[in-house]
Amino acid sequence: MKVREGLVESEGHRLAFLAVNEHLARADEPAVVFIHGVLASVNCWRDWVPPSYREGRAWYALSLPAHHPSTVPADFHASQVDAPWFFRVMSGALQALVADRPVIVVGHSTGGFCALDLAIHQAPNLIGVVSVAGFHVGKWGSVEGHLLWLAGLGRWAKYPFVANILFARHSPFVQRQFASLLAHDRKAYLANPLGRRFLDNIGPNTRAQDPAALFELFNGISRLEIGPDLGRIAIPCHVLVGSHDAVVPASQSRVIADGVPGAKVVEFPDVGHLPFIESADACARALESAIDDLSRRHVRSMRA
Repeated sequence: MKVREGLVESEGHRLAFLAVNEHLARADEPAVVFIHGVLASVNCWRDWVPPSYREGRAWYALSLPAHHPSTVPADFHASQVDAPWFFRVMSGALQALVADRPVIVVGHSTGGFCALDLAIHQAPNLIGVVSVAGFHVGKWGSVEGHLLWLAGLGRWAKYPFVANILFARHSPFVQRQFASLLAHDRKAYLANPLGRRFLDNIGPNTRAQDPAALFELFNGISRLEIGPDLGRIAIPCHVLVGSHDAVVPASQSRVIADGVPGAKVVEFPDVGHLPFIESADACARALESAIDDLSRRHVRSMRA
């Protein structure tokens, strides 16, 4: 992979990005942008994109706000965090990253929410989205759900929230156990080398996260709800979901699939919140198929 790293600015936030294999970009193909979930970073995609993308296709990864190496403005506060705010920040960053090129957004978890939110608010040049374990309402389970619940309690809960982040970020063992809780089969996850590579890729970023900024983001996420607006999505949408996701229940993805007109759904059996690791081959095939479908639809619409 040939990787260019950098930062783009939007709404006072500086969001990290990876621009990969740009020398392979084709004028007749849309840009493909991957957005990670909370507590990860742009670097998680180094081993999560389908194998055909790593060396053979151009792609981008864009950071969520408040996730290192991204930075937040000095006045960043939970009261700012709602669906229109996510749209403004992420849409501005997309335009700074790929300019006026047609773009497909693939998002995991909170990245999946971002993809849907961009589609609801009709981000310029967005031609299709793929939500992988994405959510429509900020209500989660498992260990990430505990952090979300804690942040949602308000200001008094900031210190225990920060303490949880500080405790986890400096211990590779704790991080590995934490990540395994996101999988359906913990033993299989812990035995999978992809899981270790995932943590190795994001480790330098997670160790440098700003817990105070994450608290503001989590507090805002706990109040999100875009379910009633899903019917406004007028571009093609693919929904990928693990049948046994303990963080974002599969029922959320079913609500998304029912709410978005014409959405296509792939469910991975006996898989939790990390299909890129738990069912890597099937997830890669589903992602490639979804991106190819969105690209073909765009070409047909342009010809029409």
